[in-house]
Amino acid sequence: MKILFLNNLLPYPLDNGGKIKTYNTLKALSRHHQVDLLAFVNSENERAYIRHLSAVSRQIDVVCKTVIKDTSKLAFVKDYLFSTFSSLPYVVKKFYTNEMKNKIVRLQRENQYDLIYVNHLSMMAYHNCFETKVVLDQQNVESLIFGRFIAQTKNPLKKGLGYIEFIKLKKFEKDMLRRADRVIALSEADKQAFTRMLGRDKKEIAVISIHIDEKMLQFSPPEQNKIRLLFMGTMSWYPNKNGMLWFLENCLPRLDPKKYHLYICGAHPPKELTAYQNKQNVTVTGYVKDMNDYIRKCDIGIVPLFIGSGQRVKIIESFAKGLPVISTAVGAEGLVTDEDNILIADSGEEFLDAIKTLSERPDLREKIKMNARLTYENYYSNASLSEKLDRALPEHAAMQSGQKVL
Repeated sequence: MKILFLNNLLPYPLDNGGKIKTYNTLKALSRHHQVDLLAFVNSENERAYIRHLSAVSRQIDVVCKTVIKDTSKLAFVKDYLFSTFSSLPYVVKKFYTNEMKNKIVRLQRENQYDLIYVNHLSMMAYHNCFETKVVLDQQNVESLIFGRFIAQTKNPLKKGLGYIEFIKLKKFEKDMLRRADRVIALSEADKQAFTRMLGRDKKEIAVISIHIDEKMLQFSPPEQNKIRLLFMGTMSWYPNKNGMLWFLENCLPRLDPKKYHLYICGAHPPKELTAYQNKQNVTVTGYVKDMNDYIRKCDIGIVPLFIGSGQRVKIIESFAKGLPVISTAVGAEGLVTDEDNILIADSGEEFLDAIKTLSERPDLREKIKMNARLTYENYYSNASLSEKLDRALPEHAAMQSGQKVL
């Protein structure tokens, strides 16, 4: 099958969960199909990464546009103002350009694709120019994330503007679920949310969890002179920033700096986070080229997220690499979890109790690590991803005849 794969950002380097998920999807699809990749790059310098994707894509093309808010405030303001006069929500409108539209039209004309694989809701902005069957791979329930943001924010201006964005985003998400021929969700919880959104409109929704390649895994014992806590995640994603600020305000002041050290690893940390950087017990690294350097030195992973949907790659990575995790229920949402492979904490007191328990009981840390590794092998290993994706795609013969595959 010939597939045009549309993505909001070039999935390289593999420095955040979204890129890891996308890269592994491309790799799995390319085993049985011819896959062409078309994506945005945030700057011209990122074109250098194209060569690293030649093994997972036959043809790669990009459009350069500043789409990461924290890299240009001017671009953010410009895109946001344009979106206020559009029916499209900001998180979709900022990815719409005539250059990208023209490339989609040209590539379809030149290659006669059997399928368009849309690997983010935002790229459905181009649905009017799609000429064949469409699979929508939903990374999150985007309107659910935004609804949780509105519920948490106390700023009346942000709440008011956010509500307008939420209404537009929910309508767009619902319309695009209907427009797609197939939908892929990351979890049963996401599938249920999409089903409720569709109402009486029946849609085949496959559930395929995030998978990680065995070759990406590294294991090494942590250092023992302090208990080292690790948070990893791109800080330009609001749920990550919001969760870490909560932890810094509600938990850090009650942790003995002589016993604990917190590493906050991820690109684009805002000033509110870097203000906590010190030489005693907090390190804010910013962008990290190889997260394994920090995973191997830390004892406990923390995921204090209160906004989000989909699945957290950081937790799956921790499962695979032997880092026991403490997470909120929202952070662990959509994953196969129980009290034997992760600790759940939804308040400051619960987080502190969980940190203390894991700190004082190395036997429990080992038990959780072993059970988490088994969870990874049973549910999230990359070995079975190609087969799962093939089952989720419309069959080539049925597509040629115009019949819907059930």
